[in-house]
Amino acid sequence: MAAGIDIAGYGGDRILKKKASDSWIALSVIGCSVVLFAALGFGLTGRFLVPGGKNVRVRFHDVTGIKVSSQAKYAGARAGAVSSVRILSAAERADDPENLVEITLDLLPDVPPISKNATVSIAADTLLSDKFVLVQDDPDTAPRLRNDDVLQGISPTTFDELTRNVDDAIEGVRKVMGGGTADSANDILTRIHKLVDETQELLTGLQPVVADAKTVLADAKVALTDARSAAADARSLLADNKDRIGRAISRLDSAAVSIVSLAKKGESLLRDNEKNLTRSVSDFRVTSENLKVTTTYSKFLLRDLAERPSRLIWGGGKAPSLPDQQKILDSRQALPMR
Repeated sequence: MAAGIDIAGYGGDRILKKKASDSWIALSVIGCSVVLFAALGFGLTGRFLVPGGKNVRVRFHDVTGIKVSSQAKYAGARAGAVSSVRILSAAERADDPENLVEITLDLLPDVPPISKNATVSIAADTLLSDKFVLVQDDPDTAPRLRNDDVLQGISPTTFDELTRNVDDAIEGVRKVMGGGTADSANDILTRIHKLVDETQELLTGLQPVVADAKTVLADAKVALTDARSAAADARSLLADNKDRIGRAISRLDSAAVSIVSLAKKGESLLRDNEKNLTRSVSDFRVTSENLKVTTTYSKFLLRDLAERPSRLIWGGGKAPSLPDQQKILDSRQALPMR
């Protein structure tokens, strides 16, 4: 009976130990699951458990392929992730009509400070790989970005947009070709043939012009050769007469200085004797006027004496008629003696 009791107690201990180990295993699995879910949550939200990071806001017209947790790269290296994507409000779109979406980048602390001239675009390593936000910057050439500043992003060109553009191009070609009808094609071929004929006629007309141009070029070569020969002769002449030309230039400089000095002296002389010259000119004018009147009267006197010499001895007779002095002064020619 005692042996039976001991065996039962030993089996109970084993059961308790087994239940305890199962509990620890279950708790370990639950703890690992919590850690994995936490890591997955941080990865999906793009948050980093690194203190001192920085946030950068960027606005785009289109962010196709970008979501929360998308990578952010700086000069091609991993630099953070997208932490939020939001559509602009109506008031924000009214103030900024070119953009529709704003994203926030959580950048690592070791990323250099972003400048206001930074270029932010949406890129991908390959055609099928996930897209990321690429930041390119030269922080040494522009002021740094403040906390309230928003960068302008460059929207991506999607494959669907390229396909639509190709379809539009093909449709445009079809319209140019007239929808592919035979009549339109013949019309285009006719125009092409006409254009080729006109081009041939133009080339034929240009042949004489080309020949004349060749002649002109030949004459120009001859003229250039003569010009080079003349330049060589001029250089030789200058080299042979360098000293003489130098002396002549020095003499010309001295003569120019002397002429300038003489002109200054003459100007000073005229300025100092201006009043005397004016008075002398006035006196000369009066003297010339008196001389003109006296000469005229002398001519009349000599005429009368020549006609009647006896007047010089006996006198008498009527006095000759003499012109007025003002008339003599105003006259530009000698007055006739009547």
